[in-house]
Amino acid sequence: MAHVLLVGDDRDRTSGVKSLLALDGHSVAMAKDVSRWREDERSASPEVVVAAVATPDAVLSVPMGGSRGFAPPILFVHRESDEAREPHLEERLVDRIASPFAAEEFLGRVDALIRVRRVVMHQERASDDAADGIPARGRWSAALASFLQARVPRHVKPPAPYLEVAAAVADWSDRRDAFEPGHPERVTNFAAMIADEFGLADGETAALLRAAMLHDIGKVALPIEVLRQKGPLGENQMRMLRTHAERGAAILRALDKDEVVADTILYHHENMDGTGYFGRKGAMIPRAARILAVAEGFDAMTTSLVRKRLTFDAAIGLLRDRRGGQWDGECVDALVGALQPRSLSISLS
Repeated sequence: MAHVLLVGDDRDRTSGVKSLLALDGHSVAMAKDVSRWREDERSASPEVVVAAVATPDAVLSVPMGGSRGFAPPILFVHRESDEAREPHLEERLVDRIASPFAAEEFLGRVDALIRVRRVVMHQERASDDAADGIPARGRWSAALASFLQARVPRHVKPPAPYLEVAAAVADWSDRRDAFEPGHPERVTNFAAMIADEFGLADGETAALLRAAMLHDIGKVALPIEVLRQKGPLGENQMRMLRTHAERGAAILRALDKDEVVADTILYHHENMDGTGYFGRKGAMIPRAARILAVAEGFDAMTTSLVRKRLTFDAAIGLLRDRRGGQWDGECVDALVGALQPRSLSISLS
């Protein structure tokens, strides 16, 4: 069971939503005065906020304040006739669903948002334990799996809402990240180029491209000031940044059962010489993760908002320089070959 804050001053909008949440085993606190919903949130300490309002501005215009840690996500429930503006906050994950909807679709979306927050909060506690000298890696994931399954939902939920929330998390991460908007799409495009050069099977390519779209979802847990810091990161900040791969894999596992995609996300910052996040090297790194590392590295070098950008040619030169050390040589060759195709010459003799 999770604790949910339901925001809305129109009983016609909130009553059905409240009933669905209660039927699925959630406890529901009401914030009927929309202008004071933040005070209600602070006193209720919910895991997710559901806002059944005609316009997102009624909720978003209320100052968010300095929430400690990863703030509860907000799910807007609106009607097709309501204002269609896409709600967005830099400091909080926001999602939306339009009614009419199937009960299972709505409850799946709520459950997915709760799972994202539980993963983030659980790992933050694990990170605090590690900082205090308590080993966390390997122990926390099993405990989290048990925690996520602690309650038995009363509605069987389809996979689509979970995949849609994963996409929403990736989009929110992209908006907050240190690269030009569209980083996941560009990385996916570069990964597709490498996959095409390798002639990968359709199934392997599909898993790779999905991991490329979601590879930075773990950054939802990181403060935006760390992501966008223009100077060098301190030791603690770098340690925090390096958690995003493990966080991302954990979020993906909480929303989906695709272990291949989760492992690709987990290991996309490994280096061929063993100097990456987890010390894997060479063939120990899954091929999809090696491909993703090259695709992500190239886009990071050319679209950074906080570091000096490299030109297209300079980035290719750096890929070649670090071929076999940081990046897989065959993956580098494949991307460079796709980006700089050899000119076709036809003999006239």
